[in-house]
Amino acid sequence: MANTAAFTFTADRGPCVVYASSTGDAITLVDHTVVTDPRERAICRALLVHALALLDDDATEGAR
Repeated sequence: MANTAAFTFTADRGPCVVYASSTGDAITLVDHTVVTDPRERAICRALLVHALALLDDDATEGAR
């Protein structure tokens, strides 16, 4: 995978929500910046909705 992009970042500013594009060439901190490509935006939105559903479905009382 010689053409694979590598990204390194630190959490020195605290927690963040990161979206890595399906093409592998971009990383977006979605809690600071919007994903602009329509296809990538739809994928990002679907992933966020899924993650929220997982949190909402968690039956553990202390998890909320």
